[in-house]
Amino acid sequence: MKSLPINALFLGSADIFVRLLSFIAVTYLARTLGPANMGVLAVGMAILAYASIFSNIGLPMLGVRHVAAKTDSIQNLIRRICSARFLLSVFIFIISTIILFIWVEEPNTRSVAIIYLLTLFPSALLLEWLFQGLNEMKTLAIGRILGMAVYLLFVIGMVSNSLDLCWVPFAWCFGFLVQTIYYLSSYKKLCISDNSEKRPLRLFEIIKQGIPLGSASLISQVIIQFPFIYLGFFDSTENAGLYSVAFRTVVLMLVIDRVFYTIFFPAVSQSYKNSLEQLRERVDWTLKIVTTGSLYVAILAFIAGRNLLPIIFGSEFGDSVLIFQTLLGYFVLTIINSVFTFTLIGMGKDRLYTKSLLVGAVVLVPIILIPLPLPATLTAPISLAVYHAVAMLMMVKYLKQFLLINLFLRVLLPMSIAIVIAHVIGVFYHLYPALVTITAIIFTLPIIAFSSGINSRDLNYLKELI
Repeated sequence: MKSLPINALFLGSADIFVRLLSFIAVTYLARTLGPANMGVLAVGMAILAYASIFSNIGLPMLGVRHVAAKTDSIQNLIRRICSARFLLSVFIFIISTIILFIWVEEPNTRSVAIIYLLTLFPSALLLEWLFQGLNEMKTLAIGRILGMAVYLLFVIGMVSNSLDLCWVPFAWCFGFLVQTIYYLSSYKKLCISDNSEKRPLRLFEIIKQGIPLGSASLISQVIIQFPFIYLGFFDSTENAGLYSVAFRTVVLMLVIDRVFYTIFFPAVSQSYKNSLEQLRERVDWTLKIVTTGSLYVAILAFIAGRNLLPIIFGSEFGDSVLIFQTLLGYFVLTIINSVFTFTLIGMGKDRLYTKSLLVGAVVLVPIILIPLPLPATLTAPISLAVYHAVAMLMMVKYLKQFLLINLFLRVLLPMSIAIVIAHVIGVFYHLYPALVTITAIIFTLPIIAFSSGINSRDLNYLKELI
């Protein structure tokens, strides 16, 4: 078995590179197509995300678990999981297309969404789950990079103005097709013997098993993609485009979450096996580091976003700056919530995690639906932050049955101080931009670190871990 650091290096590096390629594609498209067309693409991608949730229903996660535990033969798993996903994809594609023709009157949005939905078919045969279960992270990494690189090259080669809009979803589908072909060819090179003594899982049996595993992902993705649908259909595609580029920038920043997961999740699982006291110390230390680091990055992004977003995406996206700054609350809470998420999962409390997300989703609905004295482009990121805040409170409530967590000192106090710092920056930045920037860079980190309780022992442990 390959060592954890090597696997983490392959997967982490691939994730960073894939997100960077995706960000380059978004930047090129934003400058080429403008906010309104970016909104059309965002709506189409959100519809594909919803369709993918129902066509997958936890089957890739189930496949990883069965491959890792060797509870069924590889050949049987591939046949059953791919067949189930393909069958579901056909059904979801037909239903989605009918709904789009009935509900969506705007031809560009409808055409783009239907072309995006074609991606369901190559993704149904995607064997990412197999290589993840086999711990073949190098193959997994190459496939992801290859798919995104093909998409980027296709976009740059075929899209030069707004008339080429429909080539973008074709490019996305083609990138998935190339990735699927690569994984299938890599699978054929593996020497895997079949074990006919194991009872193969039947088609509908494996679908039934996948539903509980996909429930948490279903809730999370429905919430994350909802602002694109809400803005695109109930506000304007231009505002959906402004929101899209701001959100994609935050997604690029969330690569930090992948690095954190690679380090923290195995440590939590091991600590829980040893003792609850060791787990409590691990969670407490991690909360200090993660809260401090995410808030400091958010403050720097709050300052940099003022000028960088219009420079990167073009002056048409100047209104994306405030949306991006508001989404930084979602960024911080996402990373902090990872501590509680992976702790619950590491303790085997998956259902409590899912229940926390469900409560957060229930609270989010009235925020979206009740008229607020704010534009929809700000209501959407605020609702995402509230969703994560409520989910965090619920997860802490459940964890307190097993661990002692001081949420106020570790999270709420440093977060409140960071909000005050951001407010001061917002007031004085236009008067003294250079002075405010330098002061924030130098003093924000130690102030937040002190408020979260970081001491020299914590820093020494961090150095050892790195």
